[in-house]
Amino acid sequence: MPLESRQGENTPGTFRVLVVDDSAAIRRHVVQKLEPMSFHITEASSGEEALDLTLEQTFDLVVSDIEMDAITGVQLCRVFRADPSMADIGFVLLTAAKEATTRFWGRNAGADVYLAKEQMDEKLLPAVEALMKGRTPRDSIRPELNGTPLERVSAVLDHHLFDVVVQSEVRRLMDHAHDRIEFADKVLELAAEVIGCPYLVLHLLGPGGPTYSIRARGPWPKGKATAGLAALAIPERSADATHTTVVDDPKFGTGQTVIAGRSITCEIRARDEPLGALQVFGGTNCCAETDVRSLKLITEALGVVVKSLFLMEETQLLALTDGLTGLYNRRHASKRLEEEIARARRNGTGLCVAMCDVDHFKAINDEFGHSAGDHVLQGIANSLTEYVRRNDIVSRWGGEEFLVIFSEIKLTAARIVAERLRGRLASTPQVEGGPEKISVSIGLAMLGQGVTADALIEQADQALYRAKARGRNRVEVAGEERRSMPSTVIEKQGGAKRRSLPAKPTEAKQADTK
Repeated sequence: MPLESRQGENTPGTFRVLVVDDSAAIRRHVVQKLEPMSFHITEASSGEEALDLTLEQTFDLVVSDIEMDAITGVQLCRVFRADPSMADIGFVLLTAAKEATTRFWGRNAGADVYLAKEQMDEKLLPAVEALMKGRTPRDSIRPELNGTPLERVSAVLDHHLFDVVVQSEVRRLMDHAHDRIEFADKVLELAAEVIGCPYLVLHLLGPGGPTYSIRARGPWPKGKATAGLAALAIPERSADATHTTVVDDPKFGTGQTVIAGRSITCEIRARDEPLGALQVFGGTNCCAETDVRSLKLITEALGVVVKSLFLMEETQLLALTDGLTGLYNRRHASKRLEEEIARARRNGTGLCVAMCDVDHFKAINDEFGHSAGDHVLQGIANSLTEYVRRNDIVSRWGGEEFLVIFSEIKLTAARIVAERLRGRLASTPQVEGGPEKISVSIGLAMLGQGVTADALIEQADQALYRAKARGRNRVEVAGEERRSMPSTVIEKQGGAKRRSLPAKPTEAKQADTK
């Protein structure tokens, strides 16, 4: 039977304290230490008795031993923290245990204060005073609770085990942090197992972003998913920026209208750094409370894993990009060209490459200095990136040369784009302390039957030489009928190939050529 202390009346405005220990002597000692606070104190000799008391009355503070039979102080604390109606109750854990594991569990049980019993005389009262400062007594009307003490402990332990398993599965996603699309698929696959909402969206920032990955278990439009993306308020982007996974559900058909419904978004963070978000849409139903809880659980654990993905991407980018311009370097551009040629032949689409070279670049370096030359190269890189389509590939080929790979395009359209690029670069404002104007010469070549990547680059390179020989600041197309050119240029064209696909990486700084 619970014992009520005489240390204060059970009246409105009085804090109600529950002291739990299987030792009557320890309970009396705790009550004596709390006497100056004028609390209304109730004593319980076990965790089960303490939980029974919570069915009858409310408390503002619990002071409990850790080591008790059946229901321990750690389990008691977890029950309080798991119950929304009791989660804000102050909780102090006391222990005489010397084992490191017991102290570890005590510190991680969710208690506000954790004290060794040998510290109780000195530290208990100041700790309780600090804990209760600014608080007001809780309403004495107890919300209805169901279940026996053991059932309530079992439910809390089940929840805790679920949390541990989900967090463990999130950490295992580190195995897929080498590839963003694969990683996103695995995140949404896990989320779909514990969240019942019909639409899940993973938004990632970082070096490879922003990207949006979608898991749809409700209606989803056939073919181009513009309507679906709009319904989920996702900006329409190219295929490499929005990756969509659709999982058919037998009760849904494809091609229907997407009804997003209410959405809930949880941000993914590593400390204070935003990394992205996981968003769920309830469709025609509201998101269940368990879905919201699982969403928060996953996003809280995802921060470290997503940060690892970003670090991996950053490392990969350093190996793939040119240090001065931030464009793909020559080695990676060569690899991408091989891939784009294979894709063009597989899909029966056109592909063109443009070799762009800054005119009189050595003179710019000589007159204005290498710093001005660097700024010129950076400005050209920015202009090229801004002007071409998202699925086109821009790279620094070497020195003052840039390679642009135009995918899914015909030669006539590629020439129009190249001419516009040339005009745009010529009209780009230059940096202070540099040349007033710059120009580029462009050699354009289209992929033909049986043409290799090496041969395609050589064709663009020879077209570039014609552009230089015919006055610079112009576009020449490989295969056009030759007009008269200086013999020195013809001699160069007849010589050995200069720019077959290289093995050497791009230098971070410029090389003074042309």
